[in-house]
Amino acid sequence: MFLLSFIFLGLLAASSAQASQGDVLAAGTVYQAGTYINHPKYGTHPSYYGNPPEQVVDINIGASSFDDDGMALFAPEDGTVRVVYDNTNAWGYAVEWENTAGTERLFMAHLKSIFVRGAVLAGEQIGEIGGTGGWKPHLHIESSQGWVELSGRHVLPPVNPEGHGAFYLSKGPFARLPLRK
Repeated sequence: MFLLSFIFLGLLAASSAQASQGDVLAAGTVYQAGTYINHPKYGTHPSYYGNPPEQVVDINIGASSFDDDGMALFAPEDGTVRVVYDNTNAWGYAVEWENTAGTERLFMAHLKSIFVRGAVLAGEQIGEIGGTGGWKPHLHIESSQGWVELSGRHVLPPVNPEGHGAFYLSKGPFARLPLRK
């Protein structure tokens, strides 16, 4: 009986886990994340959700921002994708993903392309990272939670905006689901 209770609690904990921003990249992807809080050149980065500037994150995958162009962007868990901007302003192509439970939304901007609108499965490719909105290729991402979690680690205080910030290892999907036709 004790073993069954332990297994049930483990399953319950796994099903209530929150999405994390680093899980939108393929498993094993090394990336850097930084904020633009008090950046000497760019100032403070705007927020889609009204989060404080240290909770607004830009993700860079390669040594050059152009290495990010065309990198796959995945749904971190089952949810819904809605297109927020269609390259009509400084966000470029942007989506808002919401988990099925309705407890978290992720805003992801500067996309090169968007493949899915509506319901998505965990690991399904949402689109590709790009540089729309007048920016070099990178992923702007923030959570409606008001805190930043990257690959399972809460990030406080804000990471250094110079040199693209601290390094992380994505725990995202291992295998791509086929793209929708």
